[in-house]
Amino acid sequence: MDFYRWMLSFHLIAAFSVAAALVLYSVLVFSGRRKKTLDETRLLFRVAPVATPLIGGGTALVLILGVILAINGGPQDFKLWNAWVIIGIVLWALLGAIGQRTGAYYTAVQELAESGGEGAEQEVLARLRAPTGALLNLATVGIFVLLLLDMIFKPWH
Repeated sequence: MDFYRWMLSFHLIAAFSVAAALVLYSVLVFSGRRKKTLDETRLLFRVAPVATPLIGGGTALVLILGVILAINGGPQDFKLWNAWVIIGIVLWALLGAIGQRTGAYYTAVQELAESGGEGAEQEVLARLRAPTGALLNLATVGIFVLLLLDMIFKPWH
């Protein structure tokens, strides 16, 4: 295999790691909405860190390897200034920004759950059931799907 195919393979593996992390986060978000006790929610927060290196490393590698692929050009003669590449970079930035807000929301809920103060259980359960976190997660997944569609169909190429 040549350099381009190796980089493309690693780029796709990194994208799959982001997809795996988003699937895990989505399962946790929507199962968290059905939890009835603080102990049940703490279990979810113990599982969530598994996805953190997947999404962090995956998004960084996707961008770096994607830029390398665009600069290299490959057999299709891609360029960094192609519209679909620029759209991909913008969607990548949006994915990071909304994903960061989603993470901050659930980190605050986790801190509240760990504090265990008076009324913490009701507040944690209310925040997990509130639409804010689920909508942020849905927006993150939606942008990831748009990013995949951009990479697959390469509009304006």
